[in-house]
Amino acid sequence: MQWLGFLPWWILVPYLVVWLYVMVTLIMEDREPADTLAWAFALLLVPVLGIVFYYIAGRDWATITEKKKWMQDYLAQVQDVLKSFFARNAAADRRLRERFGGTYVERLSDTMSREDGLGVVTADRAEIFPTGEEKFGRLKADLAAAQRFIHVQYFIWEDDELTDALTEILKERVQAGVQVRFLYDYLGSKHWDKSKLEALVPLGGKVAKDVVSLSHMNYRDHRKIVVIDGDIGYTGGYNVGQEYVDGGERFAVWRDTHVRVTGQVVGELEALFAARWFDQTKEDVLTDEYLPAPSSDGAETGILCQVVAQSVEDKWNSSRRAHMVAVGNAAKRVWIQSPYFIPEVGLYDTMINAALSGVDVRFMMTGVPDKKVPYWAAWTYFRPLLKAGVKIYLYKAGFLHSKTLTADGQITAIGTMNMDIRSLRLHKELMLWMYDEGLAKRQEQLFEEDIANSHEVTLMDVDALSRTTRFRNSFMRLLSYFI
Repeated sequence: MQWLGFLPWWILVPYLVVWLYVMVTLIMEDREPADTLAWAFALLLVPVLGIVFYYIAGRDWATITEKKKWMQDYLAQVQDVLKSFFARNAAADRRLRERFGGTYVERLSDTMSREDGLGVVTADRAEIFPTGEEKFGRLKADLAAAQRFIHVQYFIWEDDELTDALTEILKERVQAGVQVRFLYDYLGSKHWDKSKLEALVPLGGKVAKDVVSLSHMNYRDHRKIVVIDGDIGYTGGYNVGQEYVDGGERFAVWRDTHVRVTGQVVGELEALFAARWFDQTKEDVLTDEYLPAPSSDGAETGILCQVVAQSVEDKWNSSRRAHMVAVGNAAKRVWIQSPYFIPEVGLYDTMINAALSGVDVRFMMTGVPDKKVPYWAAWTYFRPLLKAGVKIYLYKAGFLHSKTLTADGQITAIGTMNMDIRSLRLHKELMLWMYDEGLAKRQEQLFEEDIANSHEVTLMDVDALSRTTRFRNSFMRLLSYFI
């Protein structure tokens, strides 16, 4: 820091005040000591860049959000609306307790409810789509049949034949009087032209960018949500582009998982869309007009479901904790898919504990990466898992982008959360949990089919890595917070 002595006092004094303020704030946030020390060393060794990085990637957004009165007022309003919504779905919660009372599934549901306020509801129907052709074919038909409104939220919206086709459907629906609101993550979609999408606006549609401020650039909106007429909902791993159907120029196959639901659970997807839409536009769309109509018997007969969501602004990282409860309490088996694997220590230890206790823990990630850095970093985590008994598979037929979990053939989760530190700690994510044996077994069947296209990693594979390769992988692991 000797170079600071060459600065004029009128620059040096304000800088030192800011530096001291950041350092005191960092210490008083009471984070894990390793995290605090890492940021403190960055502020000491590279003071200017350290402050910049802290501003972009290091602040405690859960505490900051608590101080935003307008956001707290809106969240209170959301809870008031959802209170009546869950009251009319009380039979679903009762059914779950009758079926799973005293088991970890009940505790799992309670964990999610207490952390983010989304409770047990039902789906009249749930369909799992393992291919883009199935998912987008069905989505086109549902969009074209919309009568009242369409709400769309995606991390990536490309500019190609698929997005052109979907945009034309949205245009036609807007001109037919259907309300269309479209939200996309600014940074995730910045590489592709949005002029065709923006053409919806003069026709009466509404288009907004999510997460546009510099201070939030490190914290993306990774969710994928479509809600149609309050009756149909979509979520899962697929972004929107032709490569997600046919693999594009890079991959022979794009393997992903999405789910289409109908019924009351669509209201939970709508609540998440409404919160992000309000944050960017200040338009409130969480009203009865956009929620599913009350069902006479759905709560008594439908598929038990629950959405769990999280973001860097949340204190509990609800979706990550739900994974920890499921993995840590599964009695027989827990199978997980994610394209990336850079876990935080709690979930990582939970996987090891489960395997050591005799649970059949399997993890599958892509063996044909789209990004080399996270793929290389993942290898640094394999040895302890393998020694504990976890089975690790690298999917080789193409790019695996699925984010799924199944436990004991009873429950399955499909959504947007990767098993990497960015999804687990930083991004806005969601997972749809379905407490249904038929859906769990369907997902396990897909997992077994994927194993046939995978290489099972062994300790011999890890030991065969050269010293140079191991160093490269370990160095990339250090960058995982920013990649």
